[in-house]
Amino acid sequence: MCLRLVSGKRQVQLANKKMETGKHYHVFNHSNGFENIFAEARNYHFFLTRLLLKTGSSVRLPAFCLMPNHFHLACGIPELPFLRDLDPAFGLLNQEEACRLITKRFSNALNSYTQAYNHTYGRMGSLFRQNTRWKQVEDEAGLCKLIHYIHANPVHHGFVSRMEDWPYSSYSIYRSMSAADARSNPVIRLFGGMDGFIRYHEQEILLKIPHVSQERKLLGLEFKKTRIIKPTDGEETSQ
Repeated sequence: MCLRLVSGKRQVQLANKKMETGKHYHVFNHSNGFENIFAEARNYHFFLTRLLLKTGSSVRLPAFCLMPNHFHLACGIPELPFLRDLDPAFGLLNQEEACRLITKRFSNALNSYTQAYNHTYGRMGSLFRQNTRWKQVEDEAGLCKLIHYIHANPVHHGFVSRMEDWPYSSYSIYRSMSAADARSNPVIRLFGGMDGFIRYHEQEILLKIPHVSQERKLLGLEFKKTRIIKPTDGEETSQ
């Protein structure tokens, strides 16, 4: 997909006052209005590829779910010494400067996707709401709840009846892992193994984990009042 600058582009600012390295965050954003941010299957794949390319080693992604008009991510930020070992760009940066670079990279990823999307579909202006929200996860129990919430999002919104049936989340990736890969995967191990991972996800969907109940207020809208266009069969899947 060819990228070019478009008029009306607005920078995406990440709203987090005290971001720290060595922490996990719930990151989410919504379309700027009532349109979708993913028009067809290939958009989902391109978004994820663009995000991983732009953020590089500075962001880990233990869970993600891309919905037609919004996304949820569980993002892990490595400790600063580890970041310095992974990426020379962090070599001389202090804590505040490192966090500023990480948020800039994330912002660049969303802006890059917006430019490509606008060029492809002949639109102009911002695609995402101005403030991408970063909410810190307090502990491992909170991270488990967040991962469950993210994976359950397509069920919550009525797109599928089972989490594994939604193709644009990390849940199906984990479920398809080999036994050897699952044993060494840090997310699966967080739940005590694959059996524990599956059992945890079979619980009732947790709609009110810390800060999630404020999600609609933070984004300035009600998701249930937003028009969501469901993907149709026979979508083009190549990029």
